[in-house]
Amino acid sequence: MLVKLVAESFVPVALNADRLPKSDDGDFFRTLKRQWPQGLWAVTPDGKVLGFHYHRPKPGESYAEGQRRWVQETVEMVRAAAKEAGPVSPRAGKGRPDPLADRGRGFDAAGDIRLALTVTSRRNGRAEGAPVWDSISFDAEKWKTFGPPAGGATVGQTWAVPEAVARLFTPALSPLTDPIFTPTPGDAKTAKITAKVARIGTDGVVVRYAGEWATAHNRDGDPKFPIRTTANGEGVGVFDGRTGKPTAMIWLVTGSYRNSPPDDQPRTTTAVIEWSGAPKGPA
Repeated sequence: MLVKLVAESFVPVALNADRLPKSDDGDFFRTLKRQWPQGLWAVTPDGKVLGFHYHRPKPGESYAEGQRRWVQETVEMVRAAAKEAGPVSPRAGKGRPDPLADRGRGFDAAGDIRLALTVTSRRNGRAEGAPVWDSISFDAEKWKTFGPPAGGATVGQTWAVPEAVARLFTPALSPLTDPIFTPTPGDAKTAKITAKVARIGTDGVVVRYAGEWATAHNRDGDPKFPIRTTANGEGVGVFDGRTGKPTAMIWLVTGSYRNSPPDDQPRTTTAVIEWSGAPKGPA
């Protein structure tokens, strides 16, 4: 019944608090963040808060008990918010947009690309947590830096991708997406990508990449809680020999993630980054 209530009476929105767009929609959520930086909100379109929940562990409570309480309190908040809102007409949309339609596939309307990122981690040889699903986006100017410089490609030609672009790979270094625990491009102490034309053929220009990253991030900005990552990566990109547009790209990035005490035993991370210029096919 709760799923039906949410589907018919709410418009669910999930977002990363550190990636809000510079728009009216982004300003709407920034206003909420001033009241509390994260959590689950139920609000009206004009910004009236109907309900809010943020899970906090209780002393002496087991992990399982905390998870059950988290679910129960969330259910209670949603139901209370729906009651506070009063009667609403059930939503009956005929269809819904696919928010992942361009993830790892094709170009958007502005010619930008969105690489699909998946990160897994292991500790003591065992898988640690669920895989991270994320994205790395490049506008048209940034992805051009991965292709051969203007003037025509030659086998063996090398160049460096700008550091500002290499920094955008930092999400591939973390097994978490929570911005409290995840390094940002600004946290990168090392961010290097070198490129080399490996082959020129009828299928396009093939470029190989080598990357190196290291970050220093402090949880909540507090140096008492350092989070450190290092990683190396190898990638391959294919570009149209006539237009210079990318047609495919794939990376494998491996590294180490060390959280703050008491969870400071390092994890090994493995990230796959992939993209194809072919548009997404029918579902």
